[in-house]
Amino acid sequence: MYVSLAALQGYDAYSTLRAVKQGAVEVNPVLRGVVGNPAALLAVKGAATFASIYATERVWREHHRRAAIVLMVVTNSTMAVIAAHNASVLRARR
Repeated sequence: MYVSLAALQGYDAYSTLRAVKQGAVEVNPVLRGVVGNPAALLAVKGAATFASIYATERVWREHHRRAAIVLMVVTNSTMAVIAAHNASVLRARR
């Protein structure tokens, strides 16, 4: 699940940068300030990925394994929805 999270975050960064370059607007107020700087966006996405994995590992090590799995499923599901939305925005901008 960690690899899929990293892949989804990577696609989110790529598709966000591409869509913004084509005239789309970032709707996430947290990311709105960094989408103009690709390095900053990649740093934020990397930090978010690291934080998610770190939190999951901490929960797992505290013997709350079901909770750790649920956390990753929810995180991956959320990123999958975001990735799908970004893909639809890119399709609409062709």
